[in-house]
Amino acid sequence: MAIDEETSRGFLREMLRIRAFEDEIKTRFQEGEIPGFVHLDYGHEGTHVGMSQAMRDDDWLAVGGARLVGQYVAKGVPLGEVMAELYGKRGGSNKGYGGQMHVSDVDRKLYGHAATIGSGQNPAVGLAFAEEMKGTDNVAVTTIGDGGTSRGSFHTALVFASYWDLPVVFVIENNQWAISTPSSALSPDNLSDYGIPHKMPNESIDGSDVERVYETVSEAIERARNGEGPSVVESRVARLGPHFEGDKQTYRDETEFEEERALKDPVENYRERLLADGVVTEEELDDMLEAIHEEVQEAVEFARDSPDPDPETAYENVYRTPLYGQGEGS
Repeated sequence: MAIDEETSRGFLREMLRIRAFEDEIKTRFQEGEIPGFVHLDYGHEGTHVGMSQAMRDDDWLAVGGARLVGQYVAKGVPLGEVMAELYGKRGGSNKGYGGQMHVSDVDRKLYGHAATIGSGQNPAVGLAFAEEMKGTDNVAVTTIGDGGTSRGSFHTALVFASYWDLPVVFVIENNQWAISTPSSALSPDNLSDYGIPHKMPNESIDGSDVERVYETVSEAIERARNGEGPSVVESRVARLGPHFEGDKQTYRDETEFEEERALKDPVENYRERLLADGVVTEEELDDMLEAIHEEVQEAVEFARDSPDPDPETAYENVYRTPLYGQGEGS
């Protein structure tokens, strides 16, 4: 698949945008502005940009795993809305209910993460089924980490997608670590092999190569769009940061970790590649980064200025109001 220079520059810009945004998230978290935990995408940017650029706006993305911010950004959620959600503010895409792990945006066909890891694949199958019933050719792409594939719900989703021959693409982001458990503890040599018993096309690729991801996911989406059913893609990446900010990673070999940071950084590798090929110049990169920096800072200001949720909203969107019988009998 030939990729023109304009598309290549777009890939680079989106990866730089995710990286700069997450650098700022990391700083804001360390400064105490962002509550809770954050799990950043370092090393996953090529996968997130490659797969999202293979999708149409009307295709669903059902996110999974822990490294999700890049997926939100790549699917088109404005940076300000993502940042406000991390701040727990009303200006967030979920009005502050979701936080970093649970951003959703139905209007942009982003189906948010459920409460447990590895549970987004059955909803993706349902979304694909709904699109098929409506007579569209829209596709559902769903992501999961290597650790999440150990859950039975993932395999149930494969069964139903195969049985109904649904337009779903399963993307397994294998970053080699399920928190602190190495993916080598899993039985298949290639996690894409999970598709074999269901007779699904399956492929394992270098997920740090944005163009390779784009090509592979594009082919899988095209098959699904043409009525040829689901596929499984294993995107192998390196987790270039801790599981969460604050994780000391005592379970990782420090030398191997530093080698991965030097060799498997999708952003830096693609930047150097496009510079060497003359696709971009240093001046163009400087202009690109300046514009991205301004956008990121605007997102921070939007989050800071967004109001906190009213306390009574804690009782909205629950099955029973009042939740614990407050005020009953008064």
